Amino acid sequence: MKKILYICIGLVLIIGCANGQNKKDLKELRDSLDNVFFMGYVRNDTIMLKRALELSNYLLSVDTSNIGKRQCYYYRSRIFFSLGRMDEAMANGEHAVLTLQENNPLRLIFLSVKYLRENNKDSATYYIEKTNAVCDSSLNDEYNQDMAINKIKAIYLRDGEKNAKIYLSKLLRTHPSPFLKSLDKDWNEWVRMNNEELKLMNIKILR
Repeated sequence: MKKILYICIGLVLIIGCANGQNKKDLKELRDSLDNVFFMGYVRNDTIMLKRALELSNYLLSVDTSNIGKRQCYYYRSRIFFSLGRMDEAMANGEHAVLTLQENNPLRLIFLSVKYLRENNKDSATYYIEKTNAVCDSSLNDEYNQDMAINKIKAIYLRDGEKNAKIYLSKLLRTHPSPFLKSLDKDWNEWVRMNNEELKLMNIKILR
């Protein structure tokens, strides 16, 4: 299976170089990166992950669109994280989120984590509070799942799991969506995964 994937990727690269980069070529390259990254990630296959890195290097040289750069840098960040190369993981993650709009909660949450890792509490507090404000503004108009989870993450980073769970329970009373019910059911696992990620990056929450 690996050999077949590598051959397919090679053919895509050759076609791209020979015919010039058009939208179809770039879509095929992005799809290949999706597949190689996913297979390497779920199988914890270092060889596949490094192959995805090589493909992302090529894509970054030919795809100048925000969506293309965001995909490459996001995957590179997750790969470096998996390989234990945290500085490179954070640097590529920052490149990815900087393609988003300034008030995008994903960008704000990432910058919150970045400054917590750098022990810059003032900047971390600023971005956490900005995340809360952006999410509140959206949630006051209508329920939005993405805004809800980002606010839960912001509260977790600022106050810890107890207050984050209190907010989740409050949300459930007004918006008992299947997603929030699932998150409530699997709360301990969500906390475990987030605690583990912060530990790997040597990050302490603000409280």
